[in-house]
Amino acid sequence: MGNEYYKEQLSNLRNEGLYRQMRIIESPSGRLCGIEGGEKIVFCSNNYLGLANDGRIISAIKKGVEDWGFGSGGSRLICGNTAPHEQLQKRLARMLKKEASLIFPSGYTANNAVLSSLPQEKDLILIDKLVHASLIDGARAGKGHVRTYPHGNLDKLKRLLEKGGYNQAFIVTDSLFSMDGDKADLEKLVELKRQFEAVLMVDEAHAFGCVGPGGKGCAAEMGVLDEVDIYVATFSKALGGAGGFVAGTQVMIDYIVNKSRGFIYTTGIPAVNCIAANAALDIVEQESQRRRRLIESGKYFCERCREMNLDIGESESYIVPIILGEAQKATEAAEQLGRKGFMIPAIRPPTVAPGRARLRVSLMSEHTKEDIDLLCTAIDDIIRIMTNYETRMRNQ
Repeated sequence: MGNEYYKEQLSNLRNEGLYRQMRIIESPSGRLCGIEGGEKIVFCSNNYLGLANDGRIISAIKKGVEDWGFGSGGSRLICGNTAPHEQLQKRLARMLKKEASLIFPSGYTANNAVLSSLPQEKDLILIDKLVHASLIDGARAGKGHVRTYPHGNLDKLKRLLEKGGYNQAFIVTDSLFSMDGDKADLEKLVELKRQFEAVLMVDEAHAFGCVGPGGKGCAAEMGVLDEVDIYVATFSKALGGAGGFVAGTQVMIDYIVNKSRGFIYTTGIPAVNCIAANAALDIVEQESQRRRRLIESGKYFCERCREMNLDIGESESYIVPIILGEAQKATEAAEQLGRKGFMIPAIRPPTVAPGRARLRVSLMSEHTKEDIDLLCTAIDDIIRIMTNYETRMRNQ
């Protein structure tokens, strides 16, 4: 097979508009960033609360590096577990009213570690089709039998549960879906969890820090936080850092520590990452206005998009997809926006389904109404030009 096979596959991706390549960010990525020799307004960052460059967190990191250095030196079961790790874990557990929590290098590794270890051979894992890839990969890596149900289709989920034939069922969902900006119906999921005595696992990665009282996520917003058995989130979005965690019962956390290959065989994140997350949590607790600005901006942008008759699906948040259909169209729109001073890469298959390529706009609390209005004007111009061109081509 060798390199010729890979070259052919890469060529096919280019022809289909699916080739991916990285851009170099030339200055810190906040609301504005330097890229490709110019400054652009960033509308694709998960730095939702603008904390990645906050001076208070930077100061905490500097002090943390002085006290702890950088690099943990090993897995957490050998020499990579520090006092900052333990302090942050206890804080997260208290915050979410869980018995314990466990920190991982990323949200991906946390999801993978949980689902590859907790479900056993005769267990059933039921996953919303649009969850993050880490949940699907983790479930497939473990012993449980994996079934997906159509996005948000809880009638189908119930029918799968009713079939029985399993020891324990795990219901797995995102709370705020990262590509569509809609929310899971956690209240109804809790009802199904109770009815079938299932385990409910919720990935709050894109809601943690931003949604609900104290930034505790969608489950807290909907009043069902106590019913979530396994709560997963990250430090890499609202908290502006790096790392992830899972919170749940002490027994579950102890089992993951002892059985999860994704925990046992990976180097622990540096102590300074935990110190940064702790400093970010202080700001989340003290500055609720950041969450309010973010949510209000999401509502305003959704209203503007609907006024322009754009397809934004069922978005109800600060994540807003502008669904354009074919990958080439999304890529062209992203390139045109780049030339107008906006950074919004195209999202294409396999991240989203074929025919559902899009611009995924993610807002930050630091975006102004003027920023959003400028973006809307640019999108409206680009879509109108592209539509007129397509119409002319069809009529020829």
